[in-house]
Amino acid sequence: MDCNTNETAAEFAWNDSQYRVNGSANVTLRNTGTAWLPPALIMAMRKGLDLRVDSAVDESTLQGAETAQNTLHEWWPNTMRKVNLVADSTQDKGHGERGVGCFFSGGLDSFYSAVKHQPDITHLIFVHGFDIFLNSHSRRHYEKSLEGVREAAAEMGKHLIEYQTNIRRMFEMNGGWDVGFGLAHVALSLADHLHTVYIPAGRTEGNLAPRGTHPDLDPLWSSSNVQLIHDGLEADRVAKAATAKESPAAMQHLRVCFWNRSDALNCGECEKCVRTAINMRIVGAADKCRALPPIDAAKALSKIPTDNPSAVYFLRDNLRALQNSDRDDPELESALESALHRSALQKATARSWYIFTVVKVLGLTLREKAYQAIIARRGDTD
Repeated sequence: MDCNTNETAAEFAWNDSQYRVNGSANVTLRNTGTAWLPPALIMAMRKGLDLRVDSAVDESTLQGAETAQNTLHEWWPNTMRKVNLVADSTQDKGHGERGVGCFFSGGLDSFYSAVKHQPDITHLIFVHGFDIFLNSHSRRHYEKSLEGVREAAAEMGKHLIEYQTNIRRMFEMNGGWDVGFGLAHVALSLADHLHTVYIPAGRTEGNLAPRGTHPDLDPLWSSSNVQLIHDGLEADRVAKAATAKESPAAMQHLRVCFWNRSDALNCGECEKCVRTAINMRIVGAADKCRALPPIDAAKALSKIPTDNPSAVYFLRDNLRALQNSDRDDPELESALESALHRSALQKATARSWYIFTVVKVLGLTLREKAYQAIIARRGDTD
């Protein structure tokens, strides 16, 4: 669809459904069939409907899409069906001098890739609409997050691309969202500025599972002039913490919290905050990482439920890393062991604490909604 040079827009239509998906950035964007093919193909496969793209698509991306279909169907044969794809072929070309980008949420995975490739990366890409929702009660969290990301980018000497998109809502209303459904689209729309884009890995080689961003999937969306690289599989979270601790920007601006609270970027209570604090303690950066509040590992772990296989995996991962390190920390080792071998009462207590935390966060969210409503009314009055 027609839009300004720093915007991208497309209409997705099937049966009686129509969705207009928009994106915008502080740089020019390419609103092409190439950029829109990844999310369009995934949605078509999910619906089991043939796909027609009313815009030419880069020939390399078309070829990769065929392999991507096979991969997605093999992973999820019941929900991702192979479909016919109709689109005119073209060859996208780069113009002028372009750089290397890295998706950057401010989390441990993205800081690891940004620090690891520090000499090569020219741009960091921060997307609003993926992990931070496009709604009024997330506004203050977004503003705080953006402020930290801007400062981190400036301290690392990188250009920051600020991108906003509503693509998540369409997927949430049609079977569920995975951030991988949007990463390739954003990367390809930045072809005026980038010839290579790193997608930070959220898992390791020994912990891979089918998902929207994966080393077997991400590179398939590459075009003739934008290469997508899934980066960081070789490092677990402790190894990533060891790399991040060498970056003053990471120690000051790391953002890992699950809750997206308006009062704190990192709550210090959720599983991910506690897990990351333990990562930092193992690599000797607990006092150095000012982005996280002080966390008593033993006390905090007692409030984290271990019914979730992911939580158990990271507990074991941290325990193994601690035991294999040169660090002598019997208190932390005992706390991790205890969390992995809980009695029924201890499990129930942890679940109760978790429910209490959820209720508290819900209360903060409702308070933020009320605050934003008051601000809106005042604005109308003024």
